[in-house]
Amino acid sequence: MDTLFDLIIVGLGSHGSNCFSHFSGKMKVLGIEQYVSPHTKGSHNGETRIVREMGYSGEYVDIARRSLELWKQLQDSTSEQVYVNSGGILFGHPTDSQFKDYTQFNNPNLQQLKHQEVESRFPIKTSQEQQFYFDKSAGFVRPELAISIFIKQGIQKGGQVINNCRYINHIYKGDEIHVYTDLGVFKSKKLILSLGMGIKRLQNTYSLDVGIYKQQVVFFKTDNKNFDKLPVFMSENNSQEVYGFPKVNGEVKIGLHHFGPSLEHPDLYDQTKNENGTVNQIRQFLVKYMPELKDAVVSRVETCVYTSTKDHNFTIDFDPRSKNTIILSACSGHGFKFCIVMGEILEEMFNTGVQKYKSFQLNRFQKPKF
Repeated sequence: MDTLFDLIIVGLGSHGSNCFSHFSGKMKVLGIEQYVSPHTKGSHNGETRIVREMGYSGEYVDIARRSLELWKQLQDSTSEQVYVNSGGILFGHPTDSQFKDYTQFNNPNLQQLKHQEVESRFPIKTSQEQQFYFDKSAGFVRPELAISIFIKQGIQKGGQVINNCRYINHIYKGDEIHVYTDLGVFKSKKLILSLGMGIKRLQNTYSLDVGIYKQQVVFFKTDNKNFDKLPVFMSENNSQEVYGFPKVNGEVKIGLHHFGPSLEHPDLYDQTKNENGTVNQIRQFLVKYMPELKDAVVSRVETCVYTSTKDHNFTIDFDPRSKNTIILSACSGHGFKFCIVMGEILEEMFNTGVQKYKSFQLNRFQKPKF
């Protein structure tokens, strides 16, 4: 293809699809996707993702708030239910280091609840050593639907998509960026690499210390109406984080926020489900905190991946060789809620040539090898 695009986006998953929507119509955009997005071979499958402000501090606070605003705007613009403001409950032991990190900063939406109030409102059993906080602004989004909407919006604005196209590398030739794929070479003035776990293929180039970790979530079948009013929840106990969602289509989804079996290479991801350990750990949690669900039938187990940096922060920065290329990965297991603001962030970066988020910069790692 001899067409010179203004922008090529490689990867139309969580963040890439939002950038595709955001930039399409403003410039000539090509989106290149290894599969057909949304799909089950990355980090965005599983039907629901928590959106929240609670638990974030530092440079995450402003983008968490902006993300919530944009999710609400997206919901107002569509007849499909992509965002649900269910509220969120956070509970744990006050001496747990992670729990203290989540509650120590000022969040005007975070309200501490008494144990009696928790049990009267939600199907959660309390214990005296726990503290409970409610965030009225939290909720959840439907990731596959959101990605479909973003891609559809981008195409309607004039963006082009090539699916089943694998990125190989890119080189700089004068003012052009040549993107090499298994379907040929595509040329552009600017480039966004939103590769998800595929970023691991470039970790030697950019000295990225990234890992790929399989994650599993468990769906429990129930007709108990008490779980209709369950908010999204996060429990921090002894450094183990359990999270979950209200009942959706007769199922309650619960997961462990941890770094499971690691993969040396993204091509090794096979979604094989070794769910017994995860299910057993979650059942132990249910016995203690949600006994009405402890004997519920497991209807299914789904697998996705975390692509995580060593410090569990994002990587959003310019290629050190050119401010016309931005690297947009990894997201370290907590990135989907922020995908809706990525187009805005990257547009500002391209316009100003400045990456202002120090926590996300490449230079926090070793110097790239070129």
